[in-house]
Amino acid sequence: MKYALTKLASLLVLLLFSCENNDDPAAACADTVCTLIFISIFISIEDADQNPVVLDSFEVTDVATGAPVEFGASESEIASGGQQGFYPLVDDLSFGLREQHTILFRGFIGGEEVIQSTYEVGTDCCHVGVNSGDLELVLD
Repeated sequence: MKYALTKLASLLVLLLFSCENNDDPAAACADTVCTLIFISIFISIEDADQNPVVLDSFEVTDVATGAPVEFGASESEIASGGQQGFYPLVDDLSFGLREQHTILFRGFIGGEEVIQSTYEVGTDCCHVGVNSGDLELVLD
């Protein structure tokens, strides 16, 4: 009898887990409670004397697709941060749920690329995060 109950319990557990659709991020995150905090991740760029580096322009692209990475910062916020050497890398609006991406930051002065850095980023059910890459860059 004990053996039969153990088998039945094992079968029920197997059935419960086999019904879950882990391929659908929305379904996998349906029961997740998220904070209302909006995550934005910035990088800082300084020169060797620790002065902020003001770039003429920059771009952040998804390495796999070449598509630009979108972020929710306004043009005025980006310009203001750039004056202090801070540049947006990724935020909660950049990607969908439960995704992993390799992204490339490239900065330009006078039309020439002066700095670049690669990052591994990912999202869970709620927020974006940086898995690898240096958020504090030094321009030599």
